[in-house]
Amino acid sequence: MNIPVHALRQTVHEEYKIQISKTIARNARGIAVDRIKGCAVEQYKHIWEYCEEIKKTHTNSTMVVEFTPFRDPGSNPRFMRLYCCLGALKEGFKMCRPVIGLDGCHIKGPYPGQLLSAVAVDPNNGWWPIAWAIVEKEATIQWKWFLQLLQADLEIDNQCHYTFISDQQKGLDRALSEVLPNSEHRYCVQHMYQNFKKKHPGKALKGMLWAIARSSTIEMYKKAVEDLKEYDNEAYKWVEKAPHPMHWCKAYFSPHTKCDMIVNNLCESFNSHILEARDKPIISCLENIRELMMERIQKRKAAMTRYPHSTGKRSKKFPVCCEFENEELHLSNLGIIWLPCTHAIAAIKQTEDDPHEMIVEYYYKSLFLQIYNNVLQPISSQVLWPESSMLQLDPPIPTVQPGRPKKVSRRKQQAKVVQSQGIETQGLQQQETPLASQPSQPIASATQQSDLMSQHPTPPLQQPIPVVQQPDPAATSSRSGMKFNRNGKRPLTDADKGMINANYAYLGKEPPFKVGRWRGRRGANAGRSRSRSTRGRSAGAS
Repeated sequence: MNIPVHALRQTVHEEYKIQISKTIARNARGIAVDRIKGCAVEQYKHIWEYCEEIKKTHTNSTMVVEFTPFRDPGSNPRFMRLYCCLGALKEGFKMCRPVIGLDGCHIKGPYPGQLLSAVAVDPNNGWWPIAWAIVEKEATIQWKWFLQLLQADLEIDNQCHYTFISDQQKGLDRALSEVLPNSEHRYCVQHMYQNFKKKHPGKALKGMLWAIARSSTIEMYKKAVEDLKEYDNEAYKWVEKAPHPMHWCKAYFSPHTKCDMIVNNLCESFNSHILEARDKPIISCLENIRELMMERIQKRKAAMTRYPHSTGKRSKKFPVCCEFENEELHLSNLGIIWLPCTHAIAAIKQTEDDPHEMIVEYYYKSLFLQIYNNVLQPISSQVLWPESSMLQLDPPIPTVQPGRPKKVSRRKQQAKVVQSQGIETQGLQQQETPLASQPSQPIASATQQSDLMSQHPTPPLQQPIPVVQQPDPAATSSRSGMKFNRNGKRPLTDADKGMINANYAYLGKEPPFKVGRWRGRRGANAGRSRSRSTRGRSAGAS
């Protein structure tokens, strides 16, 4: 499907011995892609039928479609956005921990947009999909619309009980503060570090920032911040200006979630899982995502059924969360509920209890199987979909996606900087007599440039650069007795040619002039003068 046009023309010529034009090859490739993936324009006309089929096969599902409130005379309304939350996924989330990851990713194809997703955590610390939506762009209005539908589907009444993890998008941050202001909101530390390392790179600073985020107590957090302040004061100021540590440090997280995640790997894994579906038309994209989720649920259920232990495999690699009747043993005074495995097991064995019975229910294999018993059902072919009385939808109007446009390549930007430096030192070069032919001089080292800039500072951009008067060739020739050509440049002397040859040799190129005993560099053993053997023979002959 991604075969280039020239490769397609070559394949046709090799197999059928005929030549086709680029237009024919491009159109044929488009027809083949439409037959494989489906026509994008036609799929928008069957969105209502697809939603009715989903509701028929998956009970308690929510399918919401929004379209433009206006339309051109004689045309259909245009598609805007679609929200999908299957009933089986709703039921499965009720047994998961109250932690939801939110993220968006790009949709490619002829009608690009954004795919918003909400993902939960299963008992094995894997991701459980909840809902997804196709919108025109990722902004506050779209996120607010998505969160309102998600809140209604999940019946989020007690907002303080739920925690949301995001990548610190501005639109999502505003939408969460408006729709779910009382919920806990965490930021992905990995995305925070990407912004941090732009001004403060280095492995040492990276380790210190992650040590601050992984601090389990407030005392550990303060100690890690002080260590960063002693090492780099500027990096410490960046951390102080960052969002409150309640959004990205474990020491300030709410303990009832039984989850200490500080990265949004749930949504990142979901986005990579549906990578191929994002390149397809809308119905093919939605159906491919649903099929991937259906296959994943079945595979994970079968794998956990064969697992011999009573707790999940991944939970054994993390600290164990235990419940004691005595609140003092719960370490609630430290603000955490996580205990190292060795300490927890030793304390439980002293009470002659079974450690597996003290683990919270979120890690039990039985709960995992209950969640993954909510399987997705197949749907009928398109010819059997129920009819809808709604008007057919036209494709959406292409929307400019938010973000900064791509810059020019850095190599061109560096060329501009070098050119500006040449302007700054132009006054020093004007006293030299211009040469008729001379290659570009090698760029000076950083130390030389800094010394030169310190002696001749750059004028501000607002001030015009003074124009240096070029010396008159006639006047110069009359004073010095030199002869100039009609271009105002004097002929090259042997000294000039030697300097040019030296510059070419510095750049690893063949010198253009033969001055004195200079023979050029035609080989690895070639030098400035004749070889020693030749000089020896000439000396012997003399």
